[in-house]
Amino acid sequence: MILIVSFPNNEHVEEVQRHLTRESVVVDLASFPVSLGLSASLSGGRECLQFTLPEGRKLCLNQVGAVWNRRISGYGFHADLSDETGRLFAWSEANEALLGVWYSLGCFWMNPPTADEISQRKIRQLQLARQVGLSIPETLVTNQPDAARQFIGMHGMGNVVRKAFRNIPQAPRETHLLGEEDLALLDTVRYTPVIFQRFVPADLDLRVTVIEDEIFAASISSEARFSADYRPGLASAKVVPYDLPATVAEKLLELMRVFGLKFGAVDFRVTPDGEHVFLEVNPAGEYLFISRRTGQPIPNAIAAALERHDCAH
Repeated sequence: MILIVSFPNNEHVEEVQRHLTRESVVVDLASFPVSLGLSASLSGGRECLQFTLPEGRKLCLNQVGAVWNRRISGYGFHADLSDETGRLFAWSEANEALLGVWYSLGCFWMNPPTADEISQRKIRQLQLARQVGLSIPETLVTNQPDAARQFIGMHGMGNVVRKAFRNIPQAPRETHLLGEEDLALLDTVRYTPVIFQRFVPADLDLRVTVIEDEIFAASISSEARFSADYRPGLASAKVVPYDLPATVAEKLLELMRVFGLKFGAVDFRVTPDGEHVFLEVNPAGEYLFISRRTGQPIPNAIAAALERHDCAH
């Protein structure tokens, strides 16, 4: 059985499910612990890990051969649990119980919870990417305005971008090329750390999707006004398959191996002199905007990997 941790109406999940021939079940953690039941019984030399789905079906987790850890929703709690202390305690206990179940499943994960957690951290990404031999942009992460000013002064105005660690729906942030008007805002860096990077001029942006040892690379050619971040210009961008050089592919696979990732959506920039500069890896990144425009069988490959490991369980 294949367990998919996601939420309803996720088109990335639905597309993969169309290619699955083995049984799969989608579990939305937003229903836990309100209507998604959890039971872990260890007694008399026996153990049983079980979900009771909102519709009442019992799901024996010992029979799961592969887990696709796609996108996790926040837990949902009973409305009558209204006091802040009670909700905080309930969240802590629910999280501990669920993590205990996850770590007890001896099956294939795409991606394992610990690998997913660690690989999301931008500083660690850049550190490991450099260690395996990939090129990275010169980077400063700081909450000290003077350090930010020094970094910008070293590289020159118009040559530095600022990035968010993570885009959240309440405060989306594009990668932004700093201009003179941004200097007046540098004191606000003291409120929270900011990522500053040397701007990498590029002929192409790359989105490279890795599924175990399979690599699907695509180039993205955007209008000049989207030079710092291709995402806002995707509608007009040209997206085509790309042949990733073997040396870059080998280093990328090594990065995935060190992180313990079985899936990753990786961003590179290709400079005018042909250098491939690693920007980041998203362990739950989107891929349909690539597969639908290039024809690359990314959903098929995800389905095949899950079924291959489910069969072997």
